[in-house]
Amino acid sequence: MSWVLEKTGRKPEVVNPEFAKSSLINRKETKQIYCFTLVPREADHFFDKSHTLQTDPSSLFTNKSICSLQTPTGFRALIGWTFSEVTYKPEEGVDVLDMKDIPDEEIEQILMEKFSIKLQNKLKPVSNKAWYTL
Repeated sequence: MSWVLEKTGRKPEVVNPEFAKSSLINRKETKQIYCFTLVPREADHFFDKSHTLQTDPSSLFTNKSICSLQTPTGFRALIGWTFSEVTYKPEEGVDVLDMKDIPDEEIEQILMEKFSIKLQNKLKPVSNKAWYTL
């Protein structure tokens, strides 16, 4: 028996018209987040997959730099150079997406102001072609 966790979405309302057709926007009504069984597993069960996700040239995690933070009303994400602030508005049946591209010189400021992150080294954002949605 498998257990599935799905996210039920709402219509995305994009504030910045430049991002209306962005590939980052998930337009599906439901999205499978996790699928698992109740078979107990030890940590070593996940080592190979974890290594692959971190090193394989076709992996999302080697092709996109991703920083995200849940907020009381939605979440924030910095994916490559694109900063997104998503506000859930279930009473209106929409999720409001405020998206903008961040120039290199403002990346550190965004990380500090929006995520409370200060890096020791300068972040070099990565945004190669790879499938990923908010």
